[in-house]
Amino acid sequence: MGAIKAGYVPAGIKISPDSGAGYPEGEHYEGVSYCDAVRQATTGHGRALEITPDSIQTCRWVPVVLGFKDRDPKLDLKVDVVLPRDTARVLVAPVTAYADDAPPDVVVLRAFPDQVRRILDTLGWENFNEQLAGRLDCSALEVFKSGGESFDKKRVQAVNTLLAGLNRSEAWRDFTKWIFDRQWTTYVFNLLLERYLANMSICRNSTVIPYLTGKANVSYFCTGGIAWGLNKPRHMTCGMPFDLYRKLDVDW
Repeated sequence: MGAIKAGYVPAGIKISPDSGAGYPEGEHYEGVSYCDAVRQATTGHGRALEITPDSIQTCRWVPVVLGFKDRDPKLDLKVDVVLPRDTARVLVAPVTAYADDAPPDVVVLRAFPDQVRRILDTLGWENFNEQLAGRLDCSALEVFKSGGESFDKKRVQAVNTLLAGLNRSEAWRDFTKWIFDRQWTTYVFNLLLERYLANMSICRNSTVIPYLTGKANVSYFCTGGIAWGLNKPRHMTCGMPFDLYRKLDVDW
């Protein structure tokens, strides 16, 4: 089998790295979201970024998902998979920036659906979180199991294509930040995401789920992944433990 051309530099994620243990030295990230940090870390030649409890300025999901804060009982985001509450920091860097004796915990790939299919075929279904199939908000595995031509797939891709088009407007990007910077609009939007779209695609679906389960996961991009991560709507995100990533032949 030839190399899988991912199209993006794979992101290596290390949860609470030990100081002085040979990991890349990260710059402190301060910005809108985790998916934006992943984008910045893997754009061009890439760089290492360190996400801490004070890093995320807009997205309300990330601090809870990454274990930086408890859920706000006034705003039930239904975040059912989170890192341990004592998480100190999360390091994001190009996977090539990690030393062999200090690897990342998780690798995040972004690729076309046919490339994701090759990853599935290479690793085998037993290495993916099949129990999540059918939960479109956190996994797109059901689309692959049913042949990849489901109504769910077409709906999510149509919405993401629309979002990518709107994202060319600075006014729209400011509007998305306004939505997620407020409690009531975030709550209403979360109800829509939970039922019809992917949600927490890079932080929960591609980082935390693989980290906690030891298995890979595949997801469509959420609104933030398109608006702030600037990911292409025809791509998908696939996160996996580093040990599984080493079994792939990936050409980035």
